[in-house]
Amino acid sequence: MLSRILLGILVAGSWLGGCGQQSAEELFAAGEAAAADPATADQAIAHFTAFVEHFDQSPRAPEALRKLAGLAQQQGKMQEAIGYYERVLAEYPASGHGDEAQFMIAFIYEEHIRDLEQARRAYRRVIEHYPDSELATSARHLLPNVGRAPQEWVQFQEEVAVP
Repeated sequence: MLSRILLGILVAGSWLGGCGQQSAEELFAAGEAAAADPATADQAIAHFTAFVEHFDQSPRAPEALRKLAGLAQQQGKMQEAIGYYERVLAEYPASGHGDEAQFMIAFIYEEHIRDLEQARRAYRRVIEHYPDSELATSARHLLPNVGRAPQEWVQFQEEVAVP
């Protein structure tokens, strides 16, 4: 674990040393390439973190935060993932990624953290803030089923479908 952290620091340090040499697109592409292999996830994190720090006005900055959130989820760091999604909402509210970020916050609270009240609140925010989004439609269906076992949810759906 320590070696992975050191590797991430070295990657970030080498990028910062050559900051003028690497464009935003090159840095983002390096993050995507590293993210494709779980063995180099820490490199991806370093690249996307550097991207957000140095190119925070880029139209791809919210996407980099979403990628960081996904990597955190893959590593089981659910609170960290929520933090990245919250940054998308706070720092890039007009990015077009708000509905997904809010939905993912709800999903993580429900499925991974098991904080059902926070999940309900987050699903409600999807519905309130993004009412025309496809994810708002999904949130409307999921909200009454938060905390239910999958078997109960399927049974509930079948009961609703029967006239």
